[in-house]
Amino acid sequence: MIKTPEGEGVAKQKQKQQEEELYAQAAGGIGTLAIAAGVLAAIKDKLGLSWPATLTLTAGALVALGYLAWRLKTGVTRLWARDARPGTTQAAMRQETPEGTQEGAEALVLPTAMGRLLQRLQVPVESVESIPHPTGEGHMVRVAAPHTTAAVTRLREAIASELDMTQEDVNFAQVEGSIRNVRVLIGTPYTHIPELPDLAGLDLDADIPLGYDLWGNILTMPSPIGKHFLVAGETEGGKTSFLKFLAYLFLMAGGRLVIVDGKPDGDYADFREACDYYDNSLTHKGVMGALDYVREVAERRGRSKRDGSRPEPMLVIIDEILTFKEDPAEGREFESALKLTASQVRSARILVACATQHPRDDVISTVIKNNLTVQVAFKVMSRAASRMILGTVPEGVNAELLPASARGTFIIKDPRGVREMRGLFITDDMIQQAVKARLDAVEPNEHAKAVLAAYGNSEFLTTEELAQSLRGCGYEIPDGAQSMGVAVRDVIVKGFAAAPDVVQGGPASARRKGRRKADLLALLART
Repeated sequence: MIKTPEGEGVAKQKQKQQEEELYAQAAGGIGTLAIAAGVLAAIKDKLGLSWPATLTLTAGALVALGYLAWRLKTGVTRLWARDARPGTTQAAMRQETPEGTQEGAEALVLPTAMGRLLQRLQVPVESVESIPHPTGEGHMVRVAAPHTTAAVTRLREAIASELDMTQEDVNFAQVEGSIRNVRVLIGTPYTHIPELPDLAGLDLDADIPLGYDLWGNILTMPSPIGKHFLVAGETEGGKTSFLKFLAYLFLMAGGRLVIVDGKPDGDYADFREACDYYDNSLTHKGVMGALDYVREVAERRGRSKRDGSRPEPMLVIIDEILTFKEDPAEGREFESALKLTASQVRSARILVACATQHPRDDVISTVIKNNLTVQVAFKVMSRAASRMILGTVPEGVNAELLPASARGTFIIKDPRGVREMRGLFITDDMIQQAVKARLDAVEPNEHAKAVLAAYGNSEFLTTEELAQSLRGCGYEIPDGAQSMGVAVRDVIVKGFAAAPDVVQGGPASARRKGRRKADLLALLART
C-alpha cells in the first residue's frame, strides 16, 4: 500500500550502472588479450626465445604494470581526500540520513517502506516493524530517545500526503505504558470489533473497560470513583451511547444511578426504574432537585462513615447542560450548585458526568472545566472545539480528525494519559435485563408487596384508586380526602422508606392526580 517511487528509481539507476560497467570490463578484457597476443609474437620473433620463456616474461611484465596502476590510483585518491574541504562527507551523509535519526539505526529502519517514509519526514525513529492487522496495514514505530510518540502522531497530515490518501486512513494507537512506542494503521479504522468483556463481578474500584483500539484490544481506565467526567462533541457523535454504557457498568457492579436528561428524546428511559432519581422535565427545578438530592446522599454517607460501612458507588448523569444554562440567572445558579456538588461528593464515592453537544466557551465554562477533570471528546467540527474540551494535549491530538466512519470514537484525557479509542456498545435488551436484575435483587417488605399488588398491571393510580385497592388488601383507609391521603402515604412510606411525589397522570382527556408505579419501583431499587 505504501508507494516509494524514489526508491524504485534509485534501484533502476544502480542496475543500469552495473550493466554498463560489466560491458566495459568485457571490452577491456578482449582488448587486453589481443594486445598480449601481439606482444608475445613480437618478443618471440625478436629475441628468438622459446614459447614457455616468452609466456613467463610477458606475465611478469603484466603483473608489474597492474601493481603500478593500483599504486597510482590509491595515491591520487588520498591526494584528493587531503584536498577536500572539511565536513563535505558528513554533509553528504546528512543529506542521505534524515536529521534526528540515530547513528546505526538506518539498518533497522530502511528494510520497511514506512521506515524510509518516516526518515524522509525527519522523524527520529529507532525502529519500524510491520505488524499484522485484520483489515489494514500495520506498523510498530519506536521513536528514538529522548523523543516521544508525538514526533510521529503530529505528522498525520504529512504522512497522508506522502501516501496520497486522506488523514482518516492514517491512524495511531499508542502502546499503553510507553511514551516511545506507537502503532500506525494505514487503512479504515476500528473495523475489528472485539467482543464485550465479561462484566460479572465488575469492581468499580479497579480498572474498568471503556473502549477498544485500532487492533481490537480492550482499553481500560483506572477506577472512576472520585472522578468527574466532561463528555462533549457534535450531534450524533456517540456521547449518549458512552454515558449509557457507563450507567450499565454501574448497574452491573451494584452501583446507584441519578439521571437528569436535558434532551426531550428520553434516551435514558430504560434506566428509569433502576434510578434513585430520574428527571426528564428539562426544567431548572428538575436539575436543581437532582443536585440537592445528591448532596443529601453525600451528607448521609459522611455521617455513616463512623460505622465503617462502604456505600455503593453512585453515577450522576446530567446530559445536555446547555438546557440548564439558557437563562443566564438560572445558568449561574446551576453552575454554582454543580461546583458545590462536585467538590462535596468525591469522598462519598459519587461520580458526576456532564455532557453537551455544544462545545463552546459559553457552555463549557471555566467552572465546568475545573470541576470535571476527566475529559472525553467526540468528533467536533474544528480544532478550537477540540481544545475547548480537552485543554492542553500533545501536538497532533485533535478530535476534529476522529474518523467519521466509526461513530462512537473519542479521545479521553484521564490518569492514563491522552488516548483515542472507540466506545463499547450495548443494546437496549442488555440494559433492560440489567434493570430487571436490579429490581429482582431487591426483596420488598410486606407493605411494598401490598402496594405493588394494588397496582396490578396499571402504571398509574389516583389516590382514591390506590386507597380502594389497599382496603382490599386489609388496610384500614378512611374515606375523608385528607385523612385518606395521609393513610395511603403512610402505607407507601412503610414499604418504600419514602413516598414519590403526587403527579398528574392518566388519559390526556382526563388528567388526575396520583402516583406512578415506576416511581415506586425506583424507590424500591434504592432502598
